[in-house]
Amino acid sequence: MAATDTELTIEGGERLSTPLRVLLLVEVACAILFVAQQALPLWNDRWVQDDAYISFRYAKHFVQGHGLVYNIGQHVEGYTNFLWTIISAIPMAAGAVDPLPFMQVFSLALWLLSYALLLLLGIRLFREGVWIGPLALIPLTYHWSFNMWFFSGMETPLVSFLTIAVVYCFSLDPERHPWALFLASLSAVGLTMTRPDGVVTMAALAVAGVLLYWRPLLHERRWRTYLVMPALPIVLVYIPFNLWRVLYYGSFYPNTYYAKVAYLTYYSRGWEYLTTYLSTYSLGPVLLLPVIGACVAQTPTARRFLCSATLAAVFVFFYVVRLGGDFMEWRFVTPVSGVLYPAIVVGAAACAHALPRLIPASVPMVGWVVGTCAVASLTIMTAQATSQAKNNAGPGGETIALLRRYCDPHQLNWKATALLFEDILPKNIKIATTSAGIIPFYFDRPCLDLHGLTDPDIAHMPVDPNNRGRTGHEHWLQDFNVMRARGVDVYLYWVDPRGLPLSLLTPAQPDLEMVSARLSETQFVQFLILNHKALDMDQLRKDKRLVFYGDKSVSPRPEFYAVRDQFANYAVVDRLDLEEDASQSEHGFEEHFERTGRPSHNYHEKMLFYRPPIRDVFLHDNGRRISDEARWTVRNVSTHADLVMIVRYDHTGGADYSVTVNGREVAGRLHFAGGEEVWDDAWITIPAALLTDGANEIRISRDLQSPTDSELYYMWFAQPPSAASAPASGEGTAKEAPHA
Repeated sequence: MAATDTELTIEGGERLSTPLRVLLLVEVACAILFVAQQALPLWNDRWVQDDAYISFRYAKHFVQGHGLVYNIGQHVEGYTNFLWTIISAIPMAAGAVDPLPFMQVFSLALWLLSYALLLLLGIRLFREGVWIGPLALIPLTYHWSFNMWFFSGMETPLVSFLTIAVVYCFSLDPERHPWALFLASLSAVGLTMTRPDGVVTMAALAVAGVLLYWRPLLHERRWRTYLVMPALPIVLVYIPFNLWRVLYYGSFYPNTYYAKVAYLTYYSRGWEYLTTYLSTYSLGPVLLLPVIGACVAQTPTARRFLCSATLAAVFVFFYVVRLGGDFMEWRFVTPVSGVLYPAIVVGAAACAHALPRLIPASVPMVGWVVGTCAVASLTIMTAQATSQAKNNAGPGGETIALLRRYCDPHQLNWKATALLFEDILPKNIKIATTSAGIIPFYFDRPCLDLHGLTDPDIAHMPVDPNNRGRTGHEHWLQDFNVMRARGVDVYLYWVDPRGLPLSLLTPAQPDLEMVSARLSETQFVQFLILNHKALDMDQLRKDKRLVFYGDKSVSPRPEFYAVRDQFANYAVVDRLDLEEDASQSEHGFEEHFERTGRPSHNYHEKMLFYRPPIRDVFLHDNGRRISDEARWTVRNVSTHADLVMIVRYDHTGGADYSVTVNGREVAGRLHFAGGEEVWDDAWITIPAALLTDGANEIRISRDLQSPTDSELYYMWFAQPPSAASAPASGEGTAKEAPHA
C-alpha cells in the first residue's frame, strides 16, 4: 500500500502527519473517557451469581489438599471453567475465606485489559487509514449485558477477555510479528481451558487462517509461521491438559455436558434465544456490515480483524442456537459481542473505503465519516436497549436482577442461610439441594446436587428429546426415597426466606420431618430431615432458632376472632377465601385496575398473631392487596336482616374502601387500620334495604386519598337470627377468643 500524508500503514513504519497525530490523540482520549465513565458505576453495581461458588468449592477443596473435587473423594468434573477455578484458588491459598473480593478485582482488571486491547487494535487500524479505529469501542461501553457479566463472579470476564485477545493477536501481521499466530492459538487454548465451548472460537480462528493464509502455507510452504507456530499451543498445552482431564475424571466430556444435555440439539429454542438477543440490542440491521467489510477491506489489519471477528461471531451464534441458548441472560453471546461491536463499526468504514475512488486521497475521510455515523447510531441503539436488556432474558431465562438475588444480602441472602445451617446442623451429615453454589460452599458437607452438575448418575438420567425443559435444569432428582438411598440425611429446600415457619403447618412423618430455622426476626428457612438417625433430635429441639411442628398451636383459618364475641350469635351465610381458586371462581371474584394500574405484586402469604388482647391466636392465611377495586357475588342472603361483611386483614399499610351492593353505595367506609403487622378483623354493615334474596353483587373501591392499600384475606358474610340491626361498621374490637 503506497504511503501518503493521509493513508499510512503500520507495516511500512511511516510516521503520521501532524493533523493525523492530533486526530489520533483526540480519538484515543475520547475512547479512554468513555471507558472511564463506565468503570465506577459498573464496579458499584458488581454482583455474584450462585453458580460461581460451585467453582469456588472445587478451588477450596483443591487448596485444602483434597484435589479438584466438589465432594471429597469423588472425581467428577462438575465445573466448566478450569482456569477460572484455578485462579480462584489463589486468594484462598493466601488465607482468604471467600475468593469473591479478589475475583471481582481481577475481573475489573480483565475489563480494563479488554478495552485496552480494543484500543490498541483501533490505533493500528488508524495507522493503516481506518481512522475510526480507536472510536470503534465506544458503543460497546454502553452494552449493559457485556459489561455487567464482567462483574458477576463467573468465568465470563476471562472468556470475554480471551475472545478479544484471540482476535487481537490474529489481526497482527505474521510477517512482522512471527509470534502472532502462536499467541492467537495460545489465547484460543486458554479460552478452551476457561470454558470448553471455546473450541468453537478456536475452530473459527482455524477457518480464518486457512482463508487468509492458504497461499503462503501451500504454495510458499512457509510452514513454520503458518502451521507450526499456531500448532505449538495445541500440542504443548491443549492436548496434555485434556489428557490429564480424562485420566483424572475418567471422561473426555465434563459431567456438565451430560447434565445440561449438550448432546441434544434444540434449534427452535436456540433460534428464539439468539433472535431475542439481536432484537433486544437492535443488531439485526447492521450484522451484514462486518461480513461485507471482511470481503472488501482494503487494509491488511482490517481484513484480518474483520475476518476473524465475523467468523467467531458466526460460529458462536450457530453453537448457541444448536445448544438451545442459556438460562443466564445473554451470558453465552456477550463474549463474542466484545469483538462483534467494533467489527460493525470497522465494517462500515471498510465498506466506505471500497467505494469507487474518485478522489483517492479522500477515501480515509469518507470511511471516517461513515464510521463516525456508525459509532453514533450504534451507541444510541445500544444505550436505548439498556432498559429492555435489564428486563428481558430470552426464553426460559433469568435476568441479572433475578440471578443476583440469590447471593444478595438484601434479598435471598443464601450466605446467611449457609452460615445458619453450618451452626445448627452436625458435621457428619450428607445434604441434598438444587442450590449447589454458595450454600454448600459455606455449609461444607457432602452434597448431592439434585440438578446433576456434580453427580454423574443424575446427569446421565434420560431426557425426552421431544419434551425438553429449562436449559441447564432438565435433570432434577425429586424422589426423597432415592435421595435417602443415596445417603442423604437432610434435604435443603430451594432457599426463599419466608415470613412464617412452614413447619408448623406440616405434620411430621416417620421418615420425613420439616424444620424451620429462624434466619432473622421476621424470616424463616426450611429444611427436611430424611434420616433422623443421623441427627441428635433432642439437641436440635433445644435450639431456640428451630421450629418444629406442634411447637406452637395454629388456630383454624376459617374462623374470625377479633369480633367473635360481637357476632357470636350471627349465622355465616357465605364465605370468600381470597387466593383460593375454587372459592374465588365460585363467587366470580375479579379485580379491576382502571384507576391505579395493575400492581407489581399483590399476592401475600403470612403467619401472624392477632393483636392484643388475643395475642395467643396464631394462624396462617393467603390473601391479596386490593389496590383499586374488586367485585364478587355473595350467596344465600336474606332480605329480612342486615348483612355484616367481616374481613381478615393485617395491619400492613391501611386504607378506606367504599362498599357498593347491587349498584347502591353503603353509608360509611370499610376501614383497615395500619400499624404493627398483625391480624385483625374489620367489618361493615350492609342494610337489608340494599339486599336481594339469594345472590348479591358487592364491590369495594379504595379511597384514592388513602396513602396505601390494604391486604385482605378471609371474608365472612353473616346475618343475625332476627331482624335486629347490626352495628354500622368497625375495624374490629379484639376480645379474648379460644384457639385451636
